[in-house]
Amino acid sequence: MRMYNLSINGNDYEVIIKEVTEEDVTVDVNGVEHIVSINKITNLAAPQCCAETSAPLAPKEKPEPVQPVTPPTSAVQAAGDGAICSPLPGHILEIAVAEGDHVLVGQKILVLEAMKLENIITTDRAGTVKKILVSVGDAVNHDQSLVVIS
Repeated sequence: MRMYNLSINGNDYEVIIKEVTEEDVTVDVNGVEHIVSINKITNLAAPQCCAETSAPLAPKEKPEPVQPVTPPTSAVQAAGDGAICSPLPGHILEIAVAEGDHVLVGQKILVLEAMKLENIITTDRAGTVKKILVSVGDAVNHDQSLVVIS
């Protein structure tokens, strides 16, 4: 369960997300339960907001140079295009496909738990699952390759 205190057009609401399935979400708004149908999920990744919200540097302050980070190499990088990558760090809860399965655009590939929330990772391309690079229970990093689709 997750609770939000929201203000919409000057009205305050206490929203509790009770249950999320692939088809709908059960929410409690100010003590009244509602079932909300999910028509389409377009973005499951956490928003990139750090650059816009960080405080500006003082005029006399000079930032330290940032050293580039070399990402770990993986079988997917060697294989080329077709990798589905993790949109955020977390743990693999479920793998919904097997190697050799044919998948369609938007199909559920796996479930990633991050910050106590389940994130359904879908494919952005149709094809055949060539390689699954993770297992249930694995910890994954942001941008880590999870599945290769050819």
